[in-house]
Amino acid sequence: MAGRKKQKLAREDRLKKRREDIRKSKQEIREHPILFTVYVVLRVLVVAVLILQLMNGEYYDVFLCSLTLLLFLIPSFVERRLHIDVPNTLEVIILLFIFSAEILGEIQEYYLLFPFWDTMLHTLNGFLMAAIGIAMVDILNRSRRFKVRLSPVFVALVAFCFSMTIGVLWEFFEYGMDQFFGMDMQKDTWLSVVNTVSLNPDGKNSPVHIPIESVVVNGQEWPGYLDVGIHDTMKDLFVNFIGAVVFSIIGMIYIMGRGTGKFAPRFIPRLKEHELSPPGEKEKPEERPSLLEPIALDGLDIQAGPEKVDLYTKDGKLTGGTIERGEDKGDDFTMGIHAFIYDGKGRFLLQKRAEDKKFRPGQWEVTMGHVLAGETAIDCALRETKEELGIALPAENFVKLYRWVDWESHMHTEVFFVRAEPEESVLTLQKEEVIGVQWIGKAEMLEFIKKMDYRPESYKAVVASYLKDCIGE
Repeated sequence: MAGRKKQKLAREDRLKKRREDIRKSKQEIREHPILFTVYVVLRVLVVAVLILQLMNGEYYDVFLCSLTLLLFLIPSFVERRLHIDVPNTLEVIILLFIFSAEILGEIQEYYLLFPFWDTMLHTLNGFLMAAIGIAMVDILNRSRRFKVRLSPVFVALVAFCFSMTIGVLWEFFEYGMDQFFGMDMQKDTWLSVVNTVSLNPDGKNSPVHIPIESVVVNGQEWPGYLDVGIHDTMKDLFVNFIGAVVFSIIGMIYIMGRGTGKFAPRFIPRLKEHELSPPGEKEKPEERPSLLEPIALDGLDIQAGPEKVDLYTKDGKLTGGTIERGEDKGDDFTMGIHAFIYDGKGRFLLQKRAEDKKFRPGQWEVTMGHVLAGETAIDCALRETKEELGIALPAENFVKLYRWVDWESHMHTEVFFVRAEPEESVLTLQKEEVIGVQWIGKAEMLEFIKKMDYRPESYKAVVASYLKDCIGE
């Protein structure tokens, strides 16, 4: 009886897991219709070619088709098993790259029909491998095991070297297939002239240029000298070099710009932080056997000394003076910001403050910060959302609600509302400040505001009124 119960529970768990997988798949299809369409169309085409080649008895082509279908699974495997988010643009290009190389290039003989086909794919390979190289450095740079701050130039150099290494390894593979399996992956090139010191009539180390007018091999006349793969290999490496340099520079500029920009993120895979298991209670973070835990790649630069803040009059005008944060203000005031982040569904983002924070440690709050010397309130809001959450928001998205004056602590606080649509996979938390995030609905947010006993009633009334009247469901 107990065995039957266990079997029943196991069967129910499998059905529940299958239903959950189906639900997630349907959600992904709704969220990424273009990717799903490309994936389905390419698979249908590959299956059609496989059936046709099977009917024609071309079993090597059948193998290539089967290999292509298997390679198509790599992006989803990386996302599901390794918890790495592959951007849609990168995933579509990878699928098209595989299809172009195996089905069009090999089976449909595009390598012979279009001389640029192989060159195009090797250039693209260099570009994509540099993006993956930056992603690998990014993942290590986020790890608690490797707490180092790598310069953008070094990251670009590593990405370039990674891309070139993959290109060289592929040329080794082509050479091995040609030598050991009698294939011709390193395509030959007809030459009409050779430059050589071996035929120098004076025996000097000076090349002579010999035009090739006729070559006869086994009684058959050739149109020139047949170079067996050297030109093809060097050309492939050169165009791989071009692709690697281009994206390494793009990635370097992206990192130097603190993650602002829309082009580079379309090609750089990122860890899915929200899918990573938190460390166990008895397990030290640095000894986690699971995937590396993210920290912000381009987080706050370490300051050489204490933070400086500007001083303001009671009516909010700059006095021209500055103090170290935490020093006595006298009769002057400092400035801070609160940012209520919401999305198009009317949900609000709360962040859990680190346990060692002086104000509300380990509690859920909105984004907050102190305006540093030389900053404006909007500068501070942009910096805090970038540093603490890893999201770069346009300044024009921020709506200033009002200025709250805390007479007791001598603090002006600019209160902002900002609409953002960040994917959870791109949120990179500054662990010294934030240890968790969650989205809550409009009604829950109103309840949260109502329970802010540490805020004056005027603050809660203004914020709640704006939220009810101006933020949609």
